[in-house]
Parts: sequence; C-alpha cells; structure tokens
Amino acid sequence: MRGYQYMKKYRIDKTKNIGNVIFVVEGGRPDTGGTELRLLKKIFTDILEYEVQELRRGSEEFIAHGQHSQFHVFALNLPKNQLTQLTQDSIDKLFARLKEDFHLKPEDCPVFYLYDRDVLSYHRNELRKKYVMKYTDPYGTDDGYQGQLLLSYPAIESYLLSCIIDETVTHSSKLGREAKTLLTNEICPDDCADKTDIHMKTVDLVFSSEISEAGKRLIHSIKEMDNGLETMGLQSYDLDNLAPTLLGVYDYQQQKYDREDVFSLLSLVGMALLELGVITECDEEYPQ
Repeated sequence: MRGYQYMKKYRIDKTKNIGNVIFVVEGGRPDTGGTELRLLKKIFTDILEYEVQELRRGSEEFIAHGQHSQFHVFALNLPKNQLTQLTQDSIDKLFARLKEDFHLKPEDCPVFYLYDRDVLSYHRNELRKKYVMKYTDPYGTDDGYQGQLLLSYPAIESYLLSCIIDETVTHSSKLGREAKTLLTNEICPDDCADKTDIHMKTVDLVFSSEISEAGKRLIHSIKEMDNGLETMGLQSYDLDNLAPTLLGVYDYQQQKYDREDVFSLLSLVGMALLELGVITECDEEYPQ
C-alpha cells in the first residue's frame, strides 16, 4: 500500500517515466482554452518539462507545448462541458483522434477526468453511482471502466487556492464563482493595478515564474490536499486503490452541502501527480 498522511515530505521527480498520459478536462474555448488546460500546461510543461498536446473544445488542431521525445501529456476537452456528457461514445471519438494523430493506444495509458462538483449542473447524488463509483482507476477497473474521476469542490479554483494558502479546507463556498472571487482576492487584491481578463491570468499569477518557487507551490497543494483529507477522516489512503477515498470525499461533501449549503474547498487534482510519481514522498524536502 502506498499510503499518505498529512505532514509527510514530498519532492518533485522530473525524471519519472510517465509515458503517455491522458487528461480529459472541463472547460475550454477554441480561442482561449480554459483554466484546466492552462493548469496542465503550467504543471507538465513549465514545471515538470514534459510535452503537452492540447485539444480544445471545437478545435480540429492539437496545440503543442514543450517538447519531449518520450513523455507526453494529452489534455483534451469533450465536445460538451458537463460530466454527464462523459459517455463511452464521446470518449471513443476523442480517443480515435489520439490513435489517428499520434498512433497512440489510449487503452494502455492512464486516464484522468478533471471536473468540478458544480451543484447547479447536477441533481443530488446524480454523480455518485454513474461516475464517482464507476471511474476509480486510471488504468481501468475489473468491470472495464477506464479512467479516474478527480473532482474539485466546488471548482478547479480550489486547487489553485491550495497552491498558495494554508488550511484551504477551512474555507467553503457553494458555487465556483465564489471560489473564483476568493482566488482573485488572494492573487490580485483591491489595489491590484489590472484585473482585466483576470481569469486568463490566474494560473500564471498562482505559480511563480521562478521554477523552484513554482515547484514549492505544487508541493504545497499536495500537503493541502492531505490536510483536507485528514479533516474528513480520510487521511490514510492507498494510491493503488483510491475508490474508497474518492467516494468518501464525495459523501462527506454531499453531507456538508445538505447541512450547510456549501462545500469545503478541496481538489483531488494532486492525486494524479502522486499516482504518476512526478511528486513522491521523501525523507527531507529540498529546493526543486
């Protein structure tokens, strides 16, 4: 069991052989992409120095970021935004592009789905059985369902906040726009000179242009995730069997929403970094 508890020490491993990795993410426009796509580019190209191939919603062309002869991350949008559009037919069509353009075998790749727990888009517990309990393993389950669903509560901004603030889980919001406001106030306070198109700049503002500092913020997000899981009583988790943890988080957050009409800010994006081994446990932390 690869178990993790809060206050463990982590380091970044840029030499990790990740092979080909597929992320299917929410958001994105043909002209600008979306926060999730910009985040994956920042993490895997700018910080970890892998190659990212991005396919935006409505676009026919892949956009390349960085260059690596062996290790590639594919960051893809489905034609429609909601998680309920994650059907086998839509995935088959998306993966067909990877086969045609890159001669890739998606069935041999780890697959991660990054989505928001948007309370306005789904009925109560609509996601639990059809998605949270179904997509639990990036390499596929015994039932043949490939891919792991990593939700952000209530939105991806919870992950960005976890890179720069402490005790992220003690904050709460009902809607993604409230988390966005909190993030904006952190990275661009009232005296900030320019808030024009701030949504386009959030990822760059969260991660320093200094790679060593950006790496520290990446590790900080893992510690904040661990802290959040500890708060939920889920501090001992197994990276080889995350299904109980993913469901435990969902049920905890649903119960909190039923009681208080809000979610605790928590994102599970960091699980993908741990599972891929690009962030790993170590005895001592040191500058990246």
